[in-house]
Amino acid sequence: MPKQRFYSFMIGTVLEAWIFSWSFLSASWFLATFFGFLLVRRIFLAYRLDKFIRDMKV
Repeated sequence: MPKQRFYSFMIGTVLEAWIFSWSFLSASWFLATFFGFLLVRRIFLAYRLDKFIRDMKV
């Protein structure tokens, strides 16, 4: 189950990054802001999960 969640998280991140870059290059600032916020949220979530997992193994 954790591998499946990792893959879905990774695919979702790639899709959000693709939509963000497409909206940024086409100058759709509302969508770029929205998907930029989602990307920052995902990066922060991945950082916190990585920190939590590293602390668990010690």
